[in-house]
Amino acid sequence: MTGFIRTRQLAAAALALAAVAGVSAAHARTDVYFSVGVQPAGVYVQPAPVYVQPQPVYTQPVYTQPRPVYTQPRPVYSQPPVYLAPQEIYVQPAPPAYVYGYEDERAWRREQWRHRHWRHHHRDRD
Repeated sequence: MTGFIRTRQLAAAALALAAVAGVSAAHARTDVYFSVGVQPAGVYVQPAPVYVQPQPVYTQPVYTQPRPVYTQPRPVYSQPPVYLAPQEIYVQPAPPAYVYGYEDERAWRREQWRHRHWRHHHRDRD
């Protein structure tokens, strides 16, 4: 098939050359122009994408009041708390503490008083 197309193109080119040669000999004028237009093979060029912003749509807002919703809560069953009173503690007060050194000192003073004063006041009885 490519051989048929090539032969056809050569024949067309030879015919065009013969026509140019024949025309230029018939008209020997300088104001005559001849142009041969050759179209290229069919090439498709896709155009670049173009973004078109859509037109805005303006509407009035619609306000609706929601219906009140009431749901009854489930009953809650719980065991009452158990309170324990603290155990009573009885504390017996400690017996009074005596310092034996104090008692010994008191007895010593008493003896010293008897020795000095009592004898001094009662000399006649001794």
